[in-house]
Amino acid sequence: MYTKPFVKTMFVLLLLSSSLIATTKSYVKLSSNLKGDFLVAPLYIAQENICSNIKVMNTNEYSSILAKVTIRESIASHEVDLPIMLSPGDVWEGNICYINDQVVLTSTDDSNHPSAQKMLNNGINLHGHSVGTGYRENDYNKGYVELNGKSFELQEVQKDNMDFTRGYIEVYPIAQFDEGSKQKVSKHTLLQRWERLIDGDTSNAKLRKTGVDEESLSGSISYNTAGQETASLPMVAFKNTHNYQRTGDHIYFTSDSNPDLLLGKENKLKILELLQKSQTSFTYDNSGKDQYVYLTYPFSYKEKQSRRYKLIIRDMEENKFVMVFSPIYIMRNEVACISVEELINLTKNTMKFKKGIIQIQDITNNDEVQLGKNKAPSMIPVVTRISNIGGNSMVINGSYAPTQK
Repeated sequence: MYTKPFVKTMFVLLLLSSSLIATTKSYVKLSSNLKGDFLVAPLYIAQENICSNIKVMNTNEYSSILAKVTIRESIASHEVDLPIMLSPGDVWEGNICYINDQVVLTSTDDSNHPSAQKMLNNGINLHGHSVGTGYRENDYNKGYVELNGKSFELQEVQKDNMDFTRGYIEVYPIAQFDEGSKQKVSKHTLLQRWERLIDGDTSNAKLRKTGVDEESLSGSISYNTAGQETASLPMVAFKNTHNYQRTGDHIYFTSDSNPDLLLGKENKLKILELLQKSQTSFTYDNSGKDQYVYLTYPFSYKEKQSRRYKLIIRDMEENKFVMVFSPIYIMRNEVACISVEELINLTKNTMKFKKGIIQIQDITNNDEVQLGKNKAPSMIPVVTRISNIGGNSMVINGSYAPTQK
């Protein structure tokens, strides 16, 4: 027979165990299997002949997923938001291309909001759409400029200072419904469920009240020229970012995708901590010709943002060239693009440094963004090779560059 103190002790231990399990379950982490509940495609390109194809997959066989695809431009993450509704095992697809001097999003997918379908079939001008939404007016995304030590808010006349020819994409979880079946769910039904959540109604018996499952979404970004895929990257996935069901206006179809509201401030902070790195490195060849490194700094949302860094270039014999950059060489914008060929030209000896390794070290925020001024940034670097072949520009490879604290 157990004594009362023993039973009491076991009860306390069980409570502690349950608490630890709950804490572990809600702990945000980078996914190792490309599945998650929040996704980031760190680089899309829509320039000349290059289009970017986006795919978002619901990995659940028995659940429907509501989500938002957010396309952010490269200067300060001005956005275009797109609600998608996925049946079990469903995939959404869209394309971003440069057409008639405009960056255009098209999608014929039936997972789009019905009221936007005709517009998406014809194509949405991302720059024009973003300007028209008044996105810059949101407090959490206003930009500032520093002059002589004083901070000035950017004026509305600058609200069209955007560059949608490249940028990055986020996929936010909205809700999950456990259907108990692999059957396709009517988009009208999913739309009605979303509308009820906006109204604050969480009474649907199929709604997963604890948020979207940690392995519900997966995605990819591919680069196409003349309709042919030439390179692709899987989206970076995070787990346990959506640990309770959100309702109300901030999940409205066209509301700005504010990570503080859609993921929660603590989860956003954890994502920034997971991505916080001070250096990256990658190999190069052919004196860097046609090679570029793109560094994406999510959740910055500030115009005129910049970062300083130290550059080390090593040839194959481990001879090295070192430069601590002056302000003229700082990285600018939310998605910074650096030509590897221009870096090699700085050595004044392109034959000696024809191939080797480049190390970008001590990368530091110059502004009060992400985790703070004078802190290492949160970043996702991508190395690409963009060549002109037969008169057509094409991305012929793309890969994630390794990073280090």
